[in-house]
Amino acid sequence: MTRPQPRRRTRADIGPLTAFAEFVAQRRHVLGLTQLDLADLADVGVSTVRNVEAGRTSPTLEVTLRVLNALGSTLVSLPQASADRLPRDAVDLGRDRNAR
Repeated sequence: MTRPQPRRRTRADIGPLTAFAEFVAQRRHVLGLTQLDLADLADVGVSTVRNVEAGRTSPTLEVTLRVLNALGSTLVSLPQASADRLPRDAVDLGRDRNAR
């Protein structure tokens, strides 16, 4: 009898983490950083960076802020009613949630 393989979650299974994961990976590439470079700048483990970029885990607020700071970005929180007034270059991480 063979054991069934564990189910691997894809990015589509995770939802809003996908946009954040893609943003982190793209921004890191634009800055010419490796995952190890970003981990050092953010003072987190390289496995944390890998998991964030893969969309496997939901990072804590502290880790999110460290990673964004290392990438030269910030986290902006707006009331839901103000979401339509986001700057053009802002990343809306909640857009997938509203589409479903």
